[in-house]
Amino acid sequence: MSEAKRAARQSRRIGLLVGVVVAALAISILAWQGVGGSEAEARGRWTADAHCGGCHQVAPGAEAARRSGVPSFVLLASARPQPEAVQAWLATPHPNMPPFQLTVEERANLAAYMVSLAPARR
Repeated sequence: MSEAKRAARQSRRIGLLVGVVVAALAISILAWQGVGGSEAEARGRWTADAHCGGCHQVAPGAEAARRSGVPSFVLLASARPQPEAVQAWLATPHPNMPPFQLTVEERANLAAYMVSLAPARR
């Protein structure tokens, strides 16, 4: 096979790979934006997945908690249905949890997401 044909074939493969990556990224962004009703909730879901999903069930229907006795985000949101209460709770250390540092914005977004999971009060 000539060098030109190899280069063309490799170029097509790279183009296909880039296309697949771009499509996957677009689908991820659309799914991320589709969570909840606000951008803060979507960012909070991303933060939950990144920082909390290793131990907690962060969304209904998501993989169950990986550790016994770890509450789901739905349960936590039910106990604290106000964003301010969740933010204050997130700002304090928790026993039996690894230390984590969230920015004020990350706490606000995570609180928005968690509150969106709380069952409607009737």
